[in-house]
Amino acid sequence: MTDAKALTSKGKRSAGRVLQAATTVLARDGFGGATLSRIADEAGLDKRTILYYYGSREALLVRVVQTVGERIVAHTEAAIADDADPAQMAETAVETLWAGVTSAPELARAYFALIGGGAGAPVVEDALRTLKQAYLDLILRQLHNIEAAHGRRLGDSDAVATFALALLRGLLLEWTEAGDSEEVQAGLRRFKRLVARELALAPG
Repeated sequence: MTDAKALTSKGKRSAGRVLQAATTVLARDGFGGATLSRIADEAGLDKRTILYYYGSREALLVRVVQTVGERIVAHTEAAIADDADPAQMAETAVETLWAGVTSAPELARAYFALIGGGAGAPVVEDALRTLKQAYLDLILRQLHNIEAAHGRRLGDSDAVATFALALLRGLLLEWTEAGDSEEVQAGLRRFKRLVARELALAPG
């Protein structure tokens, strides 16, 4: 992407329009449908403008991935409740993570479009792997906060984080397809119970 510092205010607005258009088209049309032509039409700009700001379709899609991560991290940095009760700790941890991953529905749909179609685009795949690791790190920080605040060792934190991420992604996919349904809410409640059980069984 063109150096943000070198862009004028108008240029930054145009680059932002392109990024939003790419997110919208990805969420609506999927990876294969997110062509430069469709993105340009959505943004009300021409393809040359997109290439000027982002260099290539792949670089633009990488920026969409990065935006997903930035948005989620910005909405998920919250302290674990100062409560020794495992159920309350689980409630706070899961609700904090869920609020983060559902903070931007269109970005969530674009994220799954990229996961489903990014194979064969190495820079996009690399960005998705980086984002997955960022998710895991975020969950691990939550777990480590619990350990530090309450003196509870969770055993294999990496395995717990991987399990939690798998559940979150599954629920998030259902949420993007069905909205805030009773099935999604039931899944979240079960997720909280599973986390609470892990905490209750951890050595005090």
